[in-house]
Amino acid sequence: MAGQMIARSAPRIGFAFRDPVTLLRLRQLALFTAMLLSGGSLALPRLPLLLALLIFCFAHTNPIRMFRREFLPVWFVLLVTGGVALIGGGDVQVSAFAVRYANFLAAVALLAIYVDVRPGTIADELFPILRLMAVQAVLTPVLAFLRPDLFWSFNVGKAVYETFLYIFTYHDLIANATTFKRPDGFFFEAGVFQIYLNIFLFICLFMRRFSLVNIGLATLAVIATQSTTGAVILVMQYGIVWFRWIRTTGRWRLAVLLAGPILLVPIAAYATYNLGEKFHGQFSGSTEAREFDLRTGINVAMEKPLTGIGFDHEKYQAIAADVGYLDVSLSAKSISERTNSNGLVVLLYSVGIPLSLVFLWGIWRQRLWRPRWLFAMLILLSMTSEALVFSPFILMIAFSGLLIPPSRESTRSSNPEIVRKLHRKPTLTGRPGFSTTSSSRGQASSPARSHPGIRGPGRSR
Repeated sequence: MAGQMIARSAPRIGFAFRDPVTLLRLRQLALFTAMLLSGGSLALPRLPLLLALLIFCFAHTNPIRMFRREFLPVWFVLLVTGGVALIGGGDVQVSAFAVRYANFLAAVALLAIYVDVRPGTIADELFPILRLMAVQAVLTPVLAFLRPDLFWSFNVGKAVYETFLYIFTYHDLIANATTFKRPDGFFFEAGVFQIYLNIFLFICLFMRRFSLVNIGLATLAVIATQSTTGAVILVMQYGIVWFRWIRTTGRWRLAVLLAGPILLVPIAAYATYNLGEKFHGQFSGSTEAREFDLRTGINVAMEKPLTGIGFDHEKYQAIAADVGYLDVSLSAKSISERTNSNGLVVLLYSVGIPLSLVFLWGIWRQRLWRPRWLFAMLILLSMTSEALVFSPFILMIAFSGLLIPPSRESTRSSNPEIVRKLHRKPTLTGRPGFSTTSSSRGQASSPARSHPGIRGPGRSR
């Protein structure tokens, strides 16, 4: 009780800064650092990044806020996760356990920054970062094609990366396999990069006023990564927008109904070509590796379906050697050294099926992005090809769906005008089918404002 009173009385602003612009930059630095921890370039040391993320969060917001009533389910889940991991893993893997819980702590600290701001704030503050990343994605293959002499090589383990200024970076899994190189951005591969580029497209389509320039930039950026999962998510988002247009365009409904498939043809053709290359072309080895990860991961999960095997990669490799899927052409050395690339399967075999459902429920009920279900689909589809489910950025999304919302009475009494605005159905302006809940200029709200934010009980749209 005393701890709860202290948390309630804790100031919202951090220990070091009160200037709104400085606080905005701290939030953006925290978001960017969390993104780098979610699959950043392997040349970047992860522990300093993790420390930097905690420093940015605690400089912005008093860490005592992480222990408020709203966060009780999150801490309970983390306590149960630790117990289950210890039971399932048998031995205490100190290093793996400590690293995993450091990421959990970073995710909670990042969520504490956004727990009281209005819905859409995180999208507004990510928008300028992601727009620069989209430019980075489009320019990388262009520069690599026109001026390959600008690039130099650096090694990360056995992988050889080509970079210009460590901003425009790519690497080839198969030498000279494509004319246009796949951009890695600041990440270790294009498959991670596409997640954030698709989030940029999501913001442009569903959380901001219509901008053909931004939507086109986001689309080209996703296509530039040549990611199969990215192509599927791209088509899914455009399909949802088309259905929304049909429902809201009135007398133009027939025109939209006919024009939509025509406009979607190039995107669908790109996705079909990409899928064909991955299943039958020179990149078919990637599909075979994904199948191996899926089947082997499920077999490992079935060894301890209730508790999982913990967070130790070596333990996974040892069990996978006994129960792994063997009907593949991967070499024995590759199989013995391979970690799993399927994030959903990693979740299942790490903490068991019951607790995995809790994490998945949190992602599905996340409160940071609208529409909730569509953003959850984006994240879940992305996790099928990238094992990032225990990274701070993804965990922040999952934990937001586990928060306790305040009672309707306390929310209404705290700021009735804001609550009325949050529960009011948005009016559509600009092009039909696009949400306009955020400012067209993407300016973040002042930190001095008091908003129920993601704690509010508003329904998803």
